[in-house]
Amino acid sequence: MPSVTLRSCVVIGFLASLVIIVSLRFFAPNSRLENVWPSNQRMTESMESRENYVNNIARNLLQERNRLSSLLNEKMQQIGRLECEKARVKSAQTSESGGWCLETSMEDSGEHRTDRPLANELSEYFKGKKVASFGDGPGRYQQIISDSGKVILCDAYDGAPYAEKASNGRVKYMDLTVPQYGIPLYDWIFSLEVAEHIPHKFESIFLDNIVRHAREGVILSWAVPGQFGYSHINTQPLSYVIDVFDKLGFRHDQEDSIKVQNMCTIDYLKRNVNVYRRKNVSEIIHMEIYMS
Repeated sequence: MPSVTLRSCVVIGFLASLVIIVSLRFFAPNSRLENVWPSNQRMTESMESRENYVNNIARNLLQERNRLSSLLNEKMQQIGRLECEKARVKSAQTSESGGWCLETSMEDSGEHRTDRPLANELSEYFKGKKVASFGDGPGRYQQIISDSGKVILCDAYDGAPYAEKASNGRVKYMDLTVPQYGIPLYDWIFSLEVAEHIPHKFESIFLDNIVRHAREGVILSWAVPGQFGYSHINTQPLSYVIDVFDKLGFRHDQEDSIKVQNMCTIDYLKRNVNVYRRKNVSEIIHMEIYMS
């Protein structure tokens, strides 16, 4: 079975499982939670009891959704590794979702560059915050920021099928091209030179995964058209990126963007890195309960 078909089948299976769970929870007459629609007897119960009843249903559904999301992620990692084995025969080095295979994922592959002054600036910028890197390759940014002692937490994720091995355990595998749930909600997400490696057909999912897990904002760099680099399949101009984030509820913070850019020593990061802040912080409570 072609890998792209296998990926589609796995994702469809995930969505179908969610539909089945919702159906069982809400409509199965003999389910543990019974029916959502209250009987005459329940109509006489206090508003608080009915609210707790609905909250219990929602909690169970969210737990099932998160469990299935974790299983989907595990399956995608297995598929990615199979794709890498096939790609090796064709002298390719990426999976269908854009994740780098083992050889290119290693820090000494020659495909990774770390801007230490930028990492130090991010450590200061994120001081006292919980942050995560989405697409951290071998995890060097995560290590520098964590070792600074200035942040409460810095987690790292990457869609490379061998992420844990290539990073000595610093980076957790996460396929950013499928919906991800059940991971923490962070104050800030940063994603450096990752978006251009994501196939355009998965772009909206990638961005949704980022913004759903960022309370305050996102720091992101996105390679521009004409920028040379390994596996640049989705380059975009800054105007496009600003517009996309605006539609997702984030404004471009030009002043802070310039501040971060001035600390970069790698030319493409100095050109591409920008800061985006959430417009409506009142969304955070809803996000933390239902969306992350």
